[in-house]
Amino acid sequence: MAEISYPFNADNSTTGATKAVSEAQWQNMSHLWGGDRIDHLLAGQASSADLPFRGRVVSVNTVEIRPGKAWVGGFYYELTAAKNLTVDANSATTDRIDMIVIRADMSKPSVNLAIRKGANGATPVAPGVVRQAGGIWEMPLYQITVPAKGGLPTLYSRGPYNMPPAVSFPWNPTPSTAALPKNTISYDLDSNGPGEITEYFNYSDKPRISRQLGATRKYTPSLVNVPTLQQGLADRKGRYRWIGPNTIWFSVRVSTPADIKHVEASWYVGISLPVSASAATGQTFHGMIQNTSPRQPASGLPNYVQLTGWVPVGKATTTCILLYPSPKTLAAGLDGLPKIPASSSLVISGVYEAADFPQ
Repeated sequence: MAEISYPFNADNSTTGATKAVSEAQWQNMSHLWGGDRIDHLLAGQASSADLPFRGRVVSVNTVEIRPGKAWVGGFYYELTAAKNLTVDANSATTDRIDMIVIRADMSKPSVNLAIRKGANGATPVAPGVVRQAGGIWEMPLYQITVPAKGGLPTLYSRGPYNMPPAVSFPWNPTPSTAALPKNTISYDLDSNGPGEITEYFNYSDKPRISRQLGATRKYTPSLVNVPTLQQGLADRKGRYRWIGPNTIWFSVRVSTPADIKHVEASWYVGISLPVSASAATGQTFHGMIQNTSPRQPASGLPNYVQLTGWVPVGKATTTCILLYPSPKTLAAGLDGLPKIPASSSLVISGVYEAADFPQ
C-alpha cells in the first residue's frame, strides 16, 4: 500500500486507513504534538527545591534524581520515587562530561533514566543526545562534570520545561495579557486597524511589548524649542518599531523651505522621540543635515553637518537634544544646534531603551 493513514474507527484496505497504531506509528504521530519537555509550567520565579527531577550528588559514583514527569519522543514518562543512578568512575588524569537523559528506547520498549557517558579530555565536551524515531530518543536532564582522579561530580541542569502557550487577542492586549500566567507570550492581531500587530510578554511586573511584527509605525515628530509658526512650515516625518523589550528603533526626517531657529530662551533645536526614552544612563544617536541647496552660502553652515542626538541622564523624556560640531574650533567640541537652514533636510536615527523599564 502506497498510502497509509491512521488512526480511524475502521480499517479500509482500499484507501490505506487503519485503526490500529503500532508503537512506531504512535511515535511518528505524537512527537509532533509538542517538543520534549518536563511537565512543569514555568510561569513565574522558580525554586530549584520545588522543580521536578531535582538532582543531587550522593557520592563519587551516585547521583539521585527526585520524582517528575516528562514528555519525551512522543511518550509520557513518570518517575514516581527517587532513583539513584551510577556514574562511571573516572580514574583518568583528565575530566569527563556525562549527560543524564530521559531515554525512550523502542527496542525495549520503555522510557527510562539513563546516563550517556562522555569522553575524557583536557577540555571535555558534553556528549550529544540521540534523537532517532523508531530507535533511541533522548531528552537531556543534567550535565555531569566528572573530575579526574575520582573527584566528586557536579550537576548542571539541562532539562527543558513547559511554558504557558502563546495566545492572541483581537483588541485590548495589555489588560488581557495581564490576566494570564506570568511568562505568557500574546499577540495583538490587529482587528481594529492596520500596522498594529504586536507581540507582548507578561513580565514579572506587567505586560511589555517584546516586538512589533507589522509594518513600521508612523509618527509626526515635534521640533523642540521652535515657535509654532516655524514648526508648521517644516515637513516632519518619523517612523519607529519596537524591536525588543523596551527597545525601539526610530528614524526622523525634517525638510524645511525656511530657516527654523530655536527660541531665544533656549540654546538648542531638538526633536521629539516616538516614546519616552530612559534617562538612567543617558543615550545618544547619529544624524546629519544635508545643506546643499543654492542658498547654502547664506546659511552659515557647511554642505553636510554632522549631528549628535542626546538624551541626558536624569528624567525619562521624549526630547532629543540636537548637537553639532562647534563652528568656531574643533577644540570647542559640540554646541547646541541653533537652526535648521532653509532648503535643507535633517535626518537622524538610532536605537534606544524606552523609559518603561524597572529601575
